[in-house]
Amino acid sequence: MRRVYRSEIDFSTRCDLAARQKKVTSKEKGRTEWSAYRRSVKSKAVVDALRKMNGQRQRCVYCCDSRSADVDHFTPIAVDFSRTFSWNNFILVCPECNRKKSARFPVDTEGRPLVINPTLEDPWNFLVLDTKNGYLAARFLEEEFDLKGDITIEVISCVNHEAVVEGRRRVISRYYEAVESLLEHDSPASVVAKLMREVREDEYGVGEWFARREGREEPLFQELRNRFPMIWRRFVREVCRS
Repeated sequence: MRRVYRSEIDFSTRCDLAARQKKVTSKEKGRTEWSAYRRSVKSKAVVDALRKMNGQRQRCVYCCDSRSADVDHFTPIAVDFSRTFSWNNFILVCPECNRKKSARFPVDTEGRPLVINPTLEDPWNFLVLDTKNGYLAARFLEEEFDLKGDITIEVISCVNHEAVVEGRRRVISRYYEAVESLLEHDSPASVVAKLMREVREDEYGVGEWFARREGREEPLFQELRNRFPMIWRRFVREVCRS
């Protein structure tokens, strides 16, 4: 799971969504209207805007492994049909993650979602990465695991699917190799490009873990930070842009 930032849609598309929402008077009507909309050419503007949010390779925002092809209603139609055509409720994800999440939408005692919304929240606030095996886990807070992180992994279990974990491990390994290569050179500028390329090609958000989270305290990244502070600052900047 990775953080994405919601882009804007044009005025005519917003008006179209608002007009369609007025027709939705029940969850059944919501499903019917949404299904018809997705088959229409009008939906292309929304899907194109969501694709821009997801980046060049169109990876699923949830698992970060498969190609995003489905529009997920973060708050499901079955839970709140009044958000059927809400632009702020759309996330582009892969079909498997969409099926896993479906209408599952746990909330706390005050009605707040217990699933991470990656368009509003940084997933690393609730999750940790085990760099030895590539698994995501809920953060441990004093005496218990973070509830939102724990429930998110339960609801969207694809984030720890075997293939996803393997992909995450490969990215972690490439970061290690790039940093090791830097540290082995007396003139590291010649190999900086390799590390920056890993940031650009990182589709799992692992760079954020190493640049700004607990991963920065791993020995390799500590040494990089201490020996080459200018390269470190560039690394962090590149991660923040990605």
